[in-house]
Amino acid sequence: MGLKIIIDLVHSHASTNENDGIKNFDGTDHCFSHGGARGYHSDWDSMVFDYSKYEVKRFLLANLAWFLDEYNVDGFRFDAVTSILYNDHGIGRGFSGDY
Repeated sequence: MGLKIIIDLVHSHASTNENDGIKNFDGTDHCFSHGGARGYHSDWDSMVFDYSKYEVKRFLLANLAWFLDEYNVDGFRFDAVTSILYNDHGIGRGFSGDY
């Protein structure tokens, strides 16, 4: 039928709830995120991944591979990229599209 499937992913942050997410996975606040305030997104009440860690990159890439293998998706759209790009997570910034 010519349909293409694009998955809208949020790899810019994750749940702070320890019961349904990976926060405090190893008993610390910085296993997959930055420690302390840098690892917390106050506007979204969520943890922020530390993309400099090998384990984080492997976890997120494995998630992409799962969607490709399991569902044969055609592509991805990444939500909230400003939170990935900027140390301040884009909080309090107005963006015009001129990044």
